[in-house]
Amino acid sequence: MKQVLIHQNYKQESMAVRKRLEEQLNRIGMVLVEEDPDVIIVIGGDGTMLSAIRQYKLLQKPFVGINTGTLGFLPTITIENFDRFINALHTKEYDIHHYPLIKVRAKTNSGEYIEEYAFNEILIKHLEPKLMEAKLFMNGRPFNYFTGDGFIITTPMGATGYGIWAGGVATHSELPVYQLIPIHPNDNSINRPLKMPMIIPLDTKMKFEIIKSLTRDIMIAYDGAKLGNHSIAEIEISIANIDVKVLRMGEFDYFEYFKKKIIDKGELRTINEEL
Repeated sequence: MKQVLIHQNYKQESMAVRKRLEEQLNRIGMVLVEEDPDVIIVIGGDGTMLSAIRQYKLLQKPFVGINTGTLGFLPTITIENFDRFINALHTKEYDIHHYPLIKVRAKTNSGEYIEEYAFNEILIKHLEPKLMEAKLFMNGRPFNYFTGDGFIITTPMGATGYGIWAGGVATHSELPVYQLIPIHPNDNSINRPLKMPMIIPLDTKMKFEIIKSLTRDIMIAYDGAKLGNHSIAEIEISIANIDVKVLRMGEFDYFEYFKKKIIDKGELRTINEEL
């Protein structure tokens, strides 16, 4: 790897890390570029990592994140192991992991199709005060008539984000699955919506037909970005034919990482903290 693209947020700490990074990359003979990189180094937190993946995913180059955020589940390089990271780049002592992207393909009520991709999750949620109603199909077969607030569809890497706090299951990042999580299903004497999260194989294709789509608008978001302002009639979810490559130093222990970031936690945020 010789050519490096740096993507960072503009917080003071991130800018300081960038300056230090540029000096060290120059020392080991690497060149900074704005296109055609061999590796993409991201400086920031989870949000910055996701924005970099949204912007550069089609390059099919490995990403590696230096964490200057709070939780930092996606950027695995800390300030404490910065020097070790530079040495690993220089000696090529790293591994490349491959993670799936979810593709969302939405059909508007005007007949237009819109596509996007997500590394963490897809959110489908009603915008109106009334419930979202949708017919859910699995691999082309009728599965459920859903009534409720909506759904979160997560990759294994994304399961520790929005999905886990909405009642989803923590999923090991290396498993070839993704997850469907209903949000506040409305279960009464008339409705029988899906009420529990489902872990499903990667080759599963989902389709949602939105009931009353002309009068009950829904929102689709991918990794926190909104999929335009369209009246949506149908949504198809599947695993994309491209993936995201993530560079990691040495052996990656998911359980240890999950314990550190989710169970033990390293950051404390209080009500008095300025966000």
